[in-house]
Amino acid sequence: MARNLCLRQIRELKSLRKFSTSVASRKNEEFIIKSPLGEVEVPKMRFLDRVWKYSAGFQDHVAVKCAETKKSYTYRQVRKNMAVFATSLRKKLCLKENDIVSALLPNSPEFPVVAFGTLQAGCIFSPVNPAYKEIEISHQISTTQPKVIITIPESYDNVMKGIKLSKSNAQVIIVDSPNKPVPAGVIRYSDLAESGEADYIFLDTIEKKNDDVALIPFSSGTTGLPKGVEITYKNLLAAAEIMAVKENCFPILTHGDFQDVVPCILPFFHIYGMVVTLLGHFTNGCKLVTLPRFSTSLYFDVLRNQNPSLLYVVPPVVVGIEPTALDSESRVAAHCASRPSIIYGKLEFSQGFGATETTSLATSTFIGTKDVDFSCCGFGLASTEMMFIDPMTVQPVPIGESGELCIRSPTVMKGYYKNDKATKETMTADGFFRTGDLGHYSPNYGVYVTDRIKELIKVKGMQVAPAELESILRSHPAVQDAAVIGVPHEYYGEAPKAFIIKKNGLNASSEEIQDFVANKVASFKKIEEVVFVNDIPKTSSGKILRKELKKMHA
Repeated sequence: MARNLCLRQIRELKSLRKFSTSVASRKNEEFIIKSPLGEVEVPKMRFLDRVWKYSAGFQDHVAVKCAETKKSYTYRQVRKNMAVFATSLRKKLCLKENDIVSALLPNSPEFPVVAFGTLQAGCIFSPVNPAYKEIEISHQISTTQPKVIITIPESYDNVMKGIKLSKSNAQVIIVDSPNKPVPAGVIRYSDLAESGEADYIFLDTIEKKNDDVALIPFSSGTTGLPKGVEITYKNLLAAAEIMAVKENCFPILTHGDFQDVVPCILPFFHIYGMVVTLLGHFTNGCKLVTLPRFSTSLYFDVLRNQNPSLLYVVPPVVVGIEPTALDSESRVAAHCASRPSIIYGKLEFSQGFGATETTSLATSTFIGTKDVDFSCCGFGLASTEMMFIDPMTVQPVPIGESGELCIRSPTVMKGYYKNDKATKETMTADGFFRTGDLGHYSPNYGVYVTDRIKELIKVKGMQVAPAELESILRSHPAVQDAAVIGVPHEYYGEAPKAFIIKKNGLNASSEEIQDFVANKVASFKKIEEVVFVNDIPKTSSGKILRKELKKMHA
């Protein structure tokens, strides 16, 4: 009963969170789950010095190449362009330390130049989804008040509308071909990053403390509008060290002509793409192949012709990967974030869990683990402590029992930007981040994340986790993907409704799918209604947009 929350309790959760900020004290040490990998030491060095720590052996290797345009930079070029861009921000555009620079950019060779160049200038980088519309852009730039916004022609009109709506005075930089004209009053990216000289003497005078904010990505958190997440230099340095631990470090350091090749489909503007895919592999000299937008044909072309050795994916992408798209002689390591996925062919899988607020890092299944349950997210990464709490009482529960997952690590955010209330509601007094995810811990396999607290369905007073039903639905031979929400029911209060994408060439009736699930779950968990759809709305990081599904139902 204490672990199976009723809907009334869930609804009271928001009001109780702000009154209960202290979760684990010394007397609660018995409830804390420590990483089996021990601790890492956060280095006392500049962030970019850590990025380039091993670069002597791969400066002339390709750092990043666009699969669509074929534009590429070597590591030497990236490093130079970053310094030129940083100098331009300070000397040409007159920015000061801690001024905010926003970017609405897809995955591209220019992204690391802009992101890391902003940090080299002593400014703060805040990425924005380039697919956002004017209201979404306005919300983000109204919060951060950037002095500069970098974007692409496809997003330019929405950026300008967002600037007008938010009454911003930001200068606009556009990434476009040097041969094409740019709108009046707009600055061309190539003029700031690909031409001119870097003032290295000036840049060397810029010092940042570990507690200084480096990035402000946005996260929906557990409730409300997206909030700016303050990621510090300490968070980034710790992330680099944690990702370098041998049990979870997939890249092989570049040597000779060899490079690990990493297709980059997860957006760099998202914390997973920026920290794990970009930072985690720049430090090791990998070749990053960027896709500005996801295209199945382009992605399969990269898989066939670029001989990738590492894939960072979310479940919908995993389901669509054909083993024939991979080189017959190669084995590929794939790291899947979010929900559990499948394993087949030459793909060697690792599962992980993280959040924007934890700089994307929290748990992973480790390299070389033989007994893996791919419905779990693995063990805590180095320097990571976890605990599960009763969301209502905010008291720790014994290890193994279900509760809300809380994480403490040097990668946990400083707080929400200009939002002390949300920070206090989410961070405990002793530094644990409340994820809003329900789950439990197994000493044999690690962390199981079963659902989001706010997504639970109440059926006849019993709690039903959508993720559990979705996992079963995806195991049906005719189901490509599935999403489940709770909808009002005359007798049960709520009932599960499933949205199903069928596999090409396969067929199944709604009754067959309902019976398939009913045979695997308790009676109160049965699917009340099935709807076949062509698409399931998701965020860029692969999370199901249940609010959109509820609108579809309505």
